[in-house]
Amino acid sequence: MHDHERQQFVMPPLPPASGKKSFGGLCAHLALLAIVLLASSFFVMKGLTAAGRTGIHGTFTVTDCFVHHSSSSRHSKSPSTEFDCEGSFRSDDGKVRDDKASLDSVDTDYDARAQVPTQAQSDNSVIGFLNADYTIASRGEVTKNFMAAFGFLLLLPVLLFDWLTGFGETGGTFRHMKEKWRATAGTRTRKIVLTAAAVALGGVIVVSPVLGLVLPVSG
Repeated sequence: MHDHERQQFVMPPLPPASGKKSFGGLCAHLALLAIVLLASSFFVMKGLTAAGRTGIHGTFTVTDCFVHHSSSSRHSKSPSTEFDCEGSFRSDDGKVRDDKASLDSVDTDYDARAQVPTQAQSDNSVIGFLNADYTIASRGEVTKNFMAAFGFLLLLPVLLFDWLTGFGETGGTFRHMKEKWRATAGTRTRKIVLTAAAVALGGVIVVSPVLGLVLPVSG
C-alpha cells in the first residue's frame, strides 16, 4: 500500500481547544447549570417537606387515584407506575382545609377514603415556588426525593469537564470527550471532575438513605 493510500485511513487530528468558551457556549453552559441546580433544589425541598422540616402536617383523604400523565389509562393498575391522587387535606390543628387537594407522582395507587399523612406547603419565601403543594410524609419519600436531588447533581461533573476543557466547542462528540479526558490525566481538572462525581454518587447511594433514617418524620 502506497503512502498516499495509507493517509486515507488516518483519522484527522482533534482541533486544539484551550478550554475557552464562546459567548453562545457560555450562555448554554450557564443555562444547563441553572436547570440542574434548580431541579436538584426542587427535590431537596420535597425531601425536607416529606420529613416535616417545612410545611403544615395533616391528613390527605383520597378520593381517586389515576396513572400519572396518562388520562387514557385512568384507573388502570400497574405496580411500576406512578399515580396522581385527588382528595381533600385537613391540617392537624384544623386551620387548613382544602377539598380540592392533589398528590402528584406517588408510588401507591391508594384506595378511595385512604388517609395519608401529608405535609402542606407553608413556605412563602423566595424559594417557596420550589415546594410542591402537598407531599407525603414518610421516610420512603424523604429517601426518594434526596436520591433524585443528588441524581441531578451527577450531571455536574460533565458540565465541569466541559467548562474546564472546552470539549463541547470542538464538536462535543464521544471521541472528543474521550481524548480530552485522557489529556487530563494527573491534572487538577480530573481531580475536580472525579470529586464532583464522587460527591453526587455518594449522595445517591449513602447520604439519601441515611437522611431517610435520621430525619424525623411527622405523623
